[in-house]
Amino acid sequence: METKKLGKTNLDLTKIGFGASGFGNLYREISTRQSCAALDKIWDVGCRYFDVAPHYGAGLAERRLGLSLHKYNRDDYILSTKVGRILHPRHEQGVQMPNDFPNEAPFNRHYDYSYSGVMRSFEDSCQRLGTNRIDILLMHDIGSYTHGDQHNKQFKIAMDGGYKAMDELRSQGLVTAIGIGCNEHDVLKEAMPHTDFDCFMLAGRYTLLNQTADDGFLDECAKKNISIILAGVFNSGILASGPKVGSYYDYAPASDEIIAKVQRIYQVCEKHNVDPIAAAIQFPFRHKAITSVMLNAMKEHHLESNLKGITATIPQEFWNEIDTLTHL
Repeated sequence: METKKLGKTNLDLTKIGFGASGFGNLYREISTRQSCAALDKIWDVGCRYFDVAPHYGAGLAERRLGLSLHKYNRDDYILSTKVGRILHPRHEQGVQMPNDFPNEAPFNRHYDYSYSGVMRSFEDSCQRLGTNRIDILLMHDIGSYTHGDQHNKQFKIAMDGGYKAMDELRSQGLVTAIGIGCNEHDVLKEAMPHTDFDCFMLAGRYTLLNQTADDGFLDECAKKNISIILAGVFNSGILASGPKVGSYYDYAPASDEIIAKVQRIYQVCEKHNVDPIAAAIQFPFRHKAITSVMLNAMKEHHLESNLKGITATIPQEFWNEIDTLTHL
């Protein structure tokens, strides 16, 4: 699979990365056997970049990803995980987030962007993943989207403490690249003047449906050689499921306005005989700041469809017409 250099580092990321949130039972429970089979399938098509986080299944996804990758040579793939949440053994009945991660691991999450919190999170992740190094370490979910009126407080802790820890880990060679992974780009713009990050993982903000990050931010990243790893290309599913009632956008039921926008996109796809899934996967690469696109399909037919979308041929006429659809 085609690769691209990550920022100023020596890491080469495959065009498509695999997001292992599903390994933590995101929205539906799967078995460890299923997670291993999914990874083998994505490996067989050439994907060599895998992303996870302690948040996914309260550590379950990291454990399963480490197990799935154990048989492969550690030098043959790129691994990223995230810091910002510490896991503590849960003594209450049930699990912390049963609706998002059914039958997740029995741990409670606590935000901790401090120096010591990031160091502990890094070490804990290495143990769960069964590795002595992390290629890309991302600060997870800072910003108002997650923290609301606590953003300023958490951001200061992250910049004063957490970033220092990440920079030290990079200097020591325990981490090759550092960055931020979140659902909003305003906080990335806020962090850029104070940091020397290599990359950002941004979910759902430069897609067929939502191009809010294309406000000069992506151009600035390209200028500074900060790579963008794009997640959420289907905007919580609606670009894959189509313009129908009950579809989700940005983790919530889609509004009539969003459904209408997706309808317009689907009409252009039909006109040019383009698979909407392929268009959604390939769209982000039209900007030079985008290094890799993350996919996280777990069901076999979804995975097959995603993999076909990577190599599908899309005519320039289609992109030209998509560009005329303003204010998507």
